[in-house]
Amino acid sequence: MAIWGDGAMADSKVEAQKLDETLTRRVADLARLELSEDEVRTFTSQLRDVIGYVEQLQEIDVSGVEPLTHPLEPGDSALREDRVEVFEMVLTSGADSLNEGYKVPQIL
Repeated sequence: MAIWGDGAMADSKVEAQKLDETLTRRVADLARLELSEDEVRTFTSQLRDVIGYVEQLQEIDVSGVEPLTHPLEPGDSALREDRVEVFEMVLTSGADSLNEGYKVPQIL
């Protein structure tokens, strides 16, 4: 349940077909957005599409699916291994280098 600014209780589930321009204006007001009439019509249509898609996702049976705590399973890493690479060309482009890095004036 959600509480609107006027204290009225409202079901937090909004069906796509029930979303209208009044609700779009209310959400914009809560977000402190000023919308033109064209924007209200456009956003109402877009919000209906988004909520309709979420309704489709809610119809999917996921009862046998184990929830993930991380998008990558342990041992399956799409990330590269961390390794240090020294690029001589980069180091030689600086004024002076020291221990595989740039030598800069001491400031403290």
